Amino acid sequence: MGFNYLMKPSFFFFVIRVLIMFMYKKTLSLALAAAISIFSHAQTRFSETEQAAIDRYWTFRMEVTCAETDDEAVAALDSYKEKHAEEVSNLGEEAALLLDSLIAMERYNYLYVFAGEDKSSKKTFEELRKKIRKFLENKEDSQVTPYMLLCYADITTYYMAYSIKDIIFNGMTVKKYQEKALEQGKDFSPAMLNLSTWYYYSPKIFGGSKEQTRFWLIKAIENSRTDAEQFFAKITYSQYLYEMKEFEESRRLLDEARKLCPGSKRIKLIQEQNALGLSLNEYNKKRSRLLKSADDYRKKNKMEE
Repeated sequence: MGFNYLMKPSFFFFVIRVLIMFMYKKTLSLALAAAISIFSHAQTRFSETEQAAIDRYWTFRMEVTCAETDDEAVAALDSYKEKHAEEVSNLGEEAALLLDSLIAMERYNYLYVFAGEDKSSKKTFEELRKKIRKFLENKEDSQVTPYMLLCYADITTYYMAYSIKDIIFNGMTVKKYQEKALEQGKDFSPAMLNLSTWYYYSPKIFGGSKEQTRFWLIKAIENSRTDAEQFFAKITYSQYLYEMKEFEESRRLLDEARKLCPGSKRIKLIQEQNALGLSLNEYNKKRSRLLKSADDYRKKNKMEE
């Protein structure tokens, strides 16, 4: 699903892109819930020291779901680089840019419902996207890690969620870079997880498939390398199963995720919302003005999901 920026799109492709806008608005909701947009895999060309640093961050990211409040989680994220200053100072350009991007996206996952965050967060994602695009410029896919290819897809997803214009011109890039990441890392679980989300929210006429969603979710769990990867993949699959009304299996996956991080407030929240009849995706959409505006626009213009 690449997009040729030099080609003037026909009206048909314009309609496709606008429809897919809503897919990615909703994709962001699931990303906010389970942070599926990104990754912590070993299939890279990072040094052992850099890989250890990325793995350590991902363990932290799982553990920060135990924070009592969103403010507490944000404070922990804001202080992460300072607390690991020596380790961070030894990262190369790519690993350092990756870490900055991961922290920014996770930070937003706790801030997106707060008033006034839209403008500052959009600016952050715009700047990071430019940095990553510059880093990727004139490089073959094989010259960068799957991490950075997927990071570009994820940052683009966050960035483009703010306007129709951005989604029209950037939305088709996301799946392309998810697939590029998977091509460079054949067992790269986070790319599988992101693809599952794409297939879930894409209209069937454009390639969406609940069967493919399930396939990639299972693959993501099977290929998870760390407890953190297992944790986020199982949360995501549990909520897919919940929306498919496979409640017993959904509860089983949540229980398995809880064992990986027993004190997680995120798991507790999901269980509470499921008991009330809401998936975490639906709960996040209710809380977010940004996500709700996509639904309002679609209904006003009689556009089907």
